[in-house]
Amino acid sequence: MSNTRKGRQPVQEITAPQLRTLQEIRFFTVEHGFPPTIKELSGALGISHASVHEQINQLVRKGYLKREPRKARGIVIIKEPNDTQP
Repeated sequence: MSNTRKGRQPVQEITAPQLRTLQEIRFFTVEHGFPPTIKELSGALGISHASVHEQINQLVRKGYLKREPRKARGIVIIKEPNDTQP
């Protein structure tokens, strides 16, 4: 038996919606001095809370964000995307 994985390969590049989420987090943090809550991101992006959670989870998995445990505003940008990406 081979140890190859079946199915789609995980995407490591940042997608356009993920980039938009990351940019909104950066803008809000610069503007207010602290990161946004899920509710604030949801309103700013015009998407559901569940979609915001999914975007953040993907950005954490890809290494762009870090979550601070037990904090409502515990989102920290740890890596910026390359300028050549969408």
